[in-house]
Amino acid sequence: MQDYVNDHGYIAVGDGHELYFEDWGNPNGEPIISLHGGPGAMFTDSHKAIFDPLKHRVIFYDQRGCGRSKPFASTTHNTTQDLVDDIEKIRKKFGFETMHVAGGSWGSALALFYAIAYPAHVKSLLIWSVFLAEQFDTNWVNEGYSRYHFPAEWARFISHVPKTRRMSGDSIMHYYAAQMRSNDTKRATLFALEWALWEATLMSISYDPIETENEVRTDPDTLSLALLETHYFLHHCFVPKNYIRKNLDKITHIRCTIIQGRFDMCTPPVNAYELAKVYGENAHLAFVNSGHRRSDPEMMAALQESALVQLV
Repeated sequence: MQDYVNDHGYIAVGDGHELYFEDWGNPNGEPIISLHGGPGAMFTDSHKAIFDPLKHRVIFYDQRGCGRSKPFASTTHNTTQDLVDDIEKIRKKFGFETMHVAGGSWGSALALFYAIAYPAHVKSLLIWSVFLAEQFDTNWVNEGYSRYHFPAEWARFISHVPKTRRMSGDSIMHYYAAQMRSNDTKRATLFALEWALWEATLMSISYDPIETENEVRTDPDTLSLALLETHYFLHHCFVPKNYIRKNLDKITHIRCTIIQGRFDMCTPPVNAYELAKVYGENAHLAFVNSGHRRSDPEMMAALQESALVQLV
């Protein structure tokens, strides 16, 4: 089966970081940059399934510290500002004057951050499973608001935290972050796995606890996800409070399609609703009967349709 990869390799972006990339699809197609989630995940073939290789030219890459990028799981020189600058360096490398920007979850926030910084280079936005990098977003997961749907899984997650450290989500996250950076490799691995497992529990509309745990234990990005998420979230994603909302006026002239799972337990639908409401007439919001994952059937179908209609 043809993989449609035109080129791949590494882009040196400074500070000792090299980003793994793939230039995929029609070399003469509409230029798109795809932003994966996390922070700390990586791009996979399920990202490619959104796009049409005969119509689109997509640049996929693993963000700093992620996936095949080097150094792996590094938090040094790894901030939102660094990631936004990296997108601009990639745009310049490929010579795109304008490009469509697509991203889900953390990638949706990063797409908005980039558009706010460089609106002249963004042709349109396609975002899903909306994350706005606000305290509410991190509290939703770390305060365990979804525990009413997953009580046993939440009980397992906090069982590793002393009762005196469970006062707030930040307290829980601080404790987890410290343990996964322990010199005791076994302990560090345990906390990274448990961190990733609680989040993975909230992902799909089709939840199988055994399958989910097996996926987390074999997933190559489990360690980077745990380390980079706590790094970013404990620093409030390195942006001022409500940064995206306060700067939307810079990008509301850009067409923005928002796809949101109505049963998303990781990034709740209210984010997408409020974003579209403030964004205005150039935002198109579609709710689908899915969870957080782009691979949920209705989410993937909506993304594929939006890519064919908008990214041309």
